[in-house]
Amino acid sequence: MKFSVENYFDKLRSIMLGVILISFLPSLIHGIDQKVNLWEYTLNDKTYSLFPDLFEKYFYSMTIFMGALLVGLCFAIFFTFCTSILHHRLKRMIYGLISLFESLPDIFIVIVLQLTIVYIYQKTGLLIANVTTLYDDKIYLLPILTLSVLPTIQLFKITFLLMNEEQDKPYITVAKSMGLSDHYILIRHVFKNVLFNLFLYFKTIFVFMLSNLFIMEYVFNIHGIMMTMLSFNSFMFFISVMLIAIPFTFLFELAQSFIYQSTGKNEEGAA
Repeated sequence: MKFSVENYFDKLRSIMLGVILISFLPSLIHGIDQKVNLWEYTLNDKTYSLFPDLFEKYFYSMTIFMGALLVGLCFAIFFTFCTSILHHRLKRMIYGLISLFESLPDIFIVIVLQLTIVYIYQKTGLLIANVTTLYDDKIYLLPILTLSVLPTIQLFKITFLLMNEEQDKPYITVAKSMGLSDHYILIRHVFKNVLFNLFLYFKTIFVFMLSNLFIMEYVFNIHGIMMTMLSFNSFMFFISVMLIAIPFTFLFELAQSFIYQSTGKNEEGAA
């Protein structure tokens, strides 16, 4: 399936119609509030101009989001590589512990991280990172680390399962019969194929991270793009969602087309 601009705009049009319906449905039911200024929005009793303030919040949130995604991907690959060289029994044990850790709620992870930083500060006087924001201040480290925890676990589990599946394929047996070492096969062939297939699961992880981003912004009092959606301005909600949907729909379409042409697999095939 080649990348099609027409397909992209068809999907974008469907998203846009759904967002319009969600954005303006309250106004259709309860009537349009004539006092609402479409070019301004109110958040925490403070009024902001829609532009350019919205772009600043968008780039701030996307910096945290992409940072967390990158950190999660790097940690997941690192943990998978370390686990792959362990004994089979230890592999299963680590996989079970990770699955157990995944069941912890997001808010619990946030509170534990915040309390840990406060404890270290009380004991050593060293403030590793700010645990919340005041007014329009910006913090990055703790939100990125917190947001990356569950994606790291999910990516690790997917990579772990893909790797086990990959190691049972006939080309691994052939490579071993040729005298190639396990480490060489793992790095040169297995990891390469696993990473390629990993992109098939990115859309699910992306949606999951967006919902977690909303929790992060609320808990850390971050004035980002997700918090602006709590404004009563329907136009603001519509613009905020489309700012996320337009570039990422394009990237997913492009990536899916590339993977399909390279492997013949699509999302249905991955599921």
